[in-house]
Amino acid sequence: MDRSLRSRFARVTGLLTVIAAGTMTAPAGAQGSFQTLDPFYGGESARQTFYDGVAVSGEVTYRDRDLLGLSEPGAPASDMVLGARLDYALLPQVTVSAVADLTGAASRGPLGLSWVVVKPYWHNENTDYAVRVAVDPASEGGLGFRQTDVAFLSSSALSPEVTSDFAVGLRRVRTGYVEAEDAQNVFSDFPMDEDSVPLPAAAALRMNGDRVRLVGQELRGSWGYNVLFDPAGSRVLGSLIVEAGDYTLVRAQRSGEDASPAAQDRIRSGIGWARVGIEFNRPSYVFEPYVSVPLVTWADVRGEPVRHGPRPEKARLGLRMMLR
Repeated sequence: MDRSLRSRFARVTGLLTVIAAGTMTAPAGAQGSFQTLDPFYGGESARQTFYDGVAVSGEVTYRDRDLLGLSEPGAPASDMVLGARLDYALLPQVTVSAVADLTGAASRGPLGLSWVVVKPYWHNENTDYAVRVAVDPASEGGLGFRQTDVAFLSSSALSPEVTSDFAVGLRRVRTGYVEAEDAQNVFSDFPMDEDSVPLPAAAALRMNGDRVRLVGQELRGSWGYNVLFDPAGSRVLGSLIVEAGDYTLVRAQRSGEDASPAAQDRIRSGIGWARVGIEFNRPSYVFEPYVSVPLVTWADVRGEPVRHGPRPEKARLGLRMMLR
């Protein structure tokens, strides 16, 4: 094995060690529709955006926690969300990444990972393509991952100044929500807070107080155009992002005098975002402020529909920076 291969192997081993350590130290805060900072689809490209093998990114977003108007009186209306990401070029056309949601890390204990990502790229004529596979590495003691997201991406050069990005993907969500004092609960003893489940499901939990297992699917997509304004590739970005979810909540059957049969509820939701940003590209860093505005918000929580049109007051303001 020559020196370059040995060096690359050592770096991969170190990255995998970091991923494994982060996975074992604490439950990771699962990403979900509406609630948390999602690292995918918004501004995601099929092109590799770093050059020297490793890139470190940070992202902070100011969000509204209650897009559907279902929060309890006195609950926090908005807060800051902080995320971090490490990207590594495993091969010239394959990157692996570790994503962490740093929000609430102090209250949850040692930091765990939100996603582990593998992304192969290829190029054909004027278009770049990629397939991105991401898994939430936290385990509830069963088979499979708590969340899996698989997406297809393409980025095309329409002219020397205009490019387009497209992404579509499916996400599988399977997670548990358990009372710590309920030792006889039939589901896995894996405590989570309401930020770890999609907003309509969290609202249903608040409405009833039960502890349930959440199983569902999400369809996500984005389509946008970019206008380049300097030789370094800095650009103005505009895109539409769509999220739609269909979830089943299975209520736990309890033992003892208050035993009740297991029950199921169906939660459906959808949202469309308009996202605008400015990305400043330089050889050693990328700096991107952006704003996302919900255009359409809809949910059906236990047969109670909630619908909203465009709401600029619910806009999310964000800032992303990559060191490469």
